[in-house]
Order: sequence, then C-alpha cells, then structure tokens
Amino acid sequence: ALGGFSEYFPGQIAHSTAPLVAAAARHQPEAVVQTTQQTHHMSFSMSSAGASARLRRETPPSSYYKKSPDGEVSLVWTSDPKSTKFHPNDESVPLFSASELAPTYHDGGINHILGCPHYARSCKLRHPTSGRLYTCRLCCEQTREMATKDKDSPLDRYEVTEVLCMRCGALQPAGDKCVNQECPSGGKPFSRYSCNICHFYDDSVNKSIYHCPFCNVCRSGKGLGIDYRHCMRCNACVSLKDDHHCIPQRLQGNCPICHESMFQSTEPLRGLKCGHVMHLSCFTNMRGHSYTCPLCKKSAEDMSEYFALLDSAIRMQPMPPAYAATTSNIYCQDCGKMGNVTYHFVGLKCQHCQSYNTRELQRVDANIMASLWQGYNSHQST
Repeated sequence: ALGGFSEYFPGQIAHSTAPLVAAAARHQPEAVVQTTQQTHHMSFSMSSAGASARLRRETPPSSYYKKSPDGEVSLVWTSDPKSTKFHPNDESVPLFSASELAPTYHDGGINHILGCPHYARSCKLRHPTSGRLYTCRLCCEQTREMATKDKDSPLDRYEVTEVLCMRCGALQPAGDKCVNQECPSGGKPFSRYSCNICHFYDDSVNKSIYHCPFCNVCRSGKGLGIDYRHCMRCNACVSLKDDHHCIPQRLQGNCPICHESMFQSTEPLRGLKCGHVMHLSCFTNMRGHSYTCPLCKKSAEDMSEYFALLDSAIRMQPMPPAYAATTSNIYCQDCGKMGNVTYHFVGLKCQHCQSYNTRELQRVDANIMASLWQGYNSHQST
C-alpha cells in the first residue's frame, strides 16, 4: 500500500514514513540510509520537474501560418530543419506549454475522438489576450475556477483570430479547416458545424445547429423559420411549436433557481406557462416540491389533472360540522382575482379560473360572526 501511494503522493508518504526511516537508520549503515534518502529526493524532484516542464511555455507549434493584409494565408515558420521557413531563433513565433499543444479527446481517448468533454472538434482556440490554447471557452472557464495564481480572462470567442490544428499541430488563422497541405486530416473540416462569427466548432453527428444573427450566438435547432423564430421583444429564439408569451429581454437575466446566466447557457432551457424561463434541470428539481413559478407565483404548467385530483379529495373528505360554515377570502395567483370560497384544508379553489393556486387572505367563521352580530344588536337594543 505504501509503495502504491508513494508513486502518486511522494511528499505525503515521505512525511508519514519518516519515523520508519529513522528507525531503520539505527540498524543500517550510514551510506545505505543516505542512498535511500537521495533516491527518494531525486524521484520527487524529477516528478516535480516533469510537471513544471509541462506548464512552461517554451515549445513552438509544428508550423505557423499567418494571414496577410490582402487575406492570403501563407506559411511563415516551420519546425522542419530542412525547410527554408525554419528559423531557430525567430521570436515572432508564439510558444506554448506541452499541455497546451497536446491533443485532447471528447471521449477520453477511447475511440480517439478529438475535442473536450463539452464538444467534439479537432482544433483549439488561442486566447485573444493571453495567447494560451483552450479546446473551447468552457474549458477556459473551468481553468479559471481552479485555485491558480495566473488566471486568464474569460475567452471572448468573437475575438479569436487563431486556432491550432490538433492533428498536425499547425497554428493558423481561424477557419473551418486546416490550411496545412501535409495535415493528416486531408482537408477535412475541424467539425461538421463551424461558425466564423462565434468561432464555434461542433462535430456532433445528431445535432442541428444554426447561427441567429439577432442573438449573435449559435443555438441548437434547424434554423430560423424552420423550427425557431426570433422574438424581437424577448430578444430570444423561441420554438414555432410553443405558445409563446412575450417578456421583454427574458433571457438577459439569470436563472431564478441557480442564478446562472441563461443567454449563452449550453444547458437546455425550459419556458414556463407564464413566460419566464429557467434551466431544464432546475425546472425538474423545482417540480419535485413546487408547481409555481418562483418569480410570479403563477402555475408553471398545465395543472388541470392535479387540480382534478384535489377536487376528488375534497369530495371524499367533507369538513366536520364545526367548520361547515367557515369561508375564506382568497387571492388567485393564476388569474389575479379575489373571492370568497368555502374553507377546506385540502385547498381553496378559485371560482373564476378553477385553480387551486390561491392564497388565503382571511378566514371567516359564519357561526362566530353571527354570534358577534347578535351580541352587537343586543347591546344596541339595551
């Protein structure tokens, strides 16, 4: 067990086995003890040096392509010593760490599908500010959440100008396919879908994606006028099949459950009956304990079947005679109207829209009110 742990956590095990080393020193020659300690120190130093080497930005790409002012892309540097474009000390060539240049895989390397856990693609984006390489903007966000001193700013995909081909390692202007003629891809695009505005790449097989010029982002769907339309008032793409309720700028805010941004969210969104929107996963969790919108308190979806169950429960459980004359003043959160209904502990049904999504404002006992009114009249007559 100690041998297995020492391979991955040498510092931790070295501290925990220090008493064993000290005890062994009393029974072994001094040279043997020193050799053991030196070997352990060297192995720890080598592992630390290997980790730091992967973080140092000292390795150039395999080749470097740049775009001229007239739009022509040409090779300006290569790592091939036989080429005329090879210049060992060219400081204009950007340097990267070994981890940045290493290919990443969408499937963890099982079937060698290039990409990241978020998207399948065969290129990396170069951060427009720091120059670091990230497979996608979400990978950059995950790195930003780590406890590191040197943090990048959020990756602005609209400002990306260069990408790295993960098949040949060529750094080049952002495009839909590798410009290197010797790339193993053979002119194959980086992904099935690519957008030159968002610099978004996705090689998913069964996914339809389109770019909305009004949202200025790429969204899941076949396209505007096909299965989606853009509502100018809501500033959002809505399905042609949905009964849409306009709420100005409804996607510009945060999810009312998790408080994360929704406009550029990669998670599926769920529109409620009232028109408000939240993440689908947040809606699923909310429906486990509530059926009302957390913002306006209206019913989140059609609750007619649930309300029918409440009707049956009220018919099967009549109130005791002591509460037979009790009524309640209610406010309906679905239709916004007030009324007076017969009190029941199961629920208070709105007489206008037949909803049980109501609030009790005041409870009135008719017997008590009659006694009070009779006492008041007796007092007035005396």
